[in-house]
Amino acid sequence: MNISKCILALVVMAGMGCATTSYAQGAAAGALSPTGSADFGEDRSTLGMNPEQARRISNYIYSAEAMNRIGLKKVATKEELMVRAKELITVLKLACEPTDVELAGDSSEKEAGKLYQSSLYEISCTDGNGYFLNSHDRVRKEGGKPDHPTAATSFALSCMSADKIHNDDIQNGVKSELYCHLQNNAGGDMLTLSQRLLAAAGVNCNVSQYKWFGVKQESKTEFTEVACDNGTGYLLQTALPGGDAKPSAMNCTDALARNGLECRLTKIAKPVTLATFKEYLANTKVECSVTDYDHIKVLGRENTKQRYVVEFKCAQQPNGLVAFIPLDGNTNSFETVDCKTVKTRGLTCKLTTAP
Repeated sequence: MNISKCILALVVMAGMGCATTSYAQGAAAGALSPTGSADFGEDRSTLGMNPEQARRISNYIYSAEAMNRIGLKKVATKEELMVRAKELITVLKLACEPTDVELAGDSSEKEAGKLYQSSLYEISCTDGNGYFLNSHDRVRKEGGKPDHPTAATSFALSCMSADKIHNDDIQNGVKSELYCHLQNNAGGDMLTLSQRLLAAAGVNCNVSQYKWFGVKQESKTEFTEVACDNGTGYLLQTALPGGDAKPSAMNCTDALARNGLECRLTKIAKPVTLATFKEYLANTKVECSVTDYDHIKVLGRENTKQRYVVEFKCAQQPNGLVAFIPLDGNTNSFETVDCKTVKTRGLTCKLTTAP
């Protein structure tokens, strides 16, 4: 199978908006989609390349043996490769000042009587990030140079994303050579690379684990979760094509409290919010549909049983509803009473007048 034809097909398919499997973290998460067990959450580039297309790239590259870097013929000089990489960085609007480049794959063929060249490059950047760049461009004459790349026939894939695809393929029994090799990209060691990126974000962390987390299309950034050996954890944010974000990090506690994003590698105690109580009630058999957070009022917490005492206002409960809610491993029972009954316990409803 010829790599240039396959990658061109992916570019065309990307423009057609192929279906993807998406994940949602909740309203507070905005458009950020955390990783699932098998799929990415959102498109991977400015071309709209979806997860399946990205994986197919991995498979095509392996099939064509284009990742056999040592066996590549007629490899351009480092200076020529850098010129080409900078052209791709420009057309893709990638926030990267390249420090090194290597040709990872190269193929050419004729399509409808016209000659095309498809090339895959790995680059490293001054901010510690790394990417694969691909171009599929017209060659006007045999042995000549390809046309200048365009955004329509080029794409970029970060080392973190490539690592996610590579690991998924390996787990599924699919051979894959799609991972970053450059020494400036930590030679493919993503623990080291993520540690470098955290350092660029001003965070001192000895990374013990990492996991690709998701992308946020509004800011054109992607997130990788990292866990440190001291028990702390962060969401590392880096730029995608079209974005200009510098590497930044948000600790897992702030990620959950401010954005509703829950780290998977680092366990953080969830803050108790009105949404917590609304969700708890919805998962019980009590008939009470709460549509507004103004219809939820925390009355207090029991001294002995440590259950939260929460009043709800809803059409199904005209006499008011007060729930005694056990959270955080509390083994005491869930209980509800109306506003008249709760008065006998020394409490007064705030949202409903007791009869």
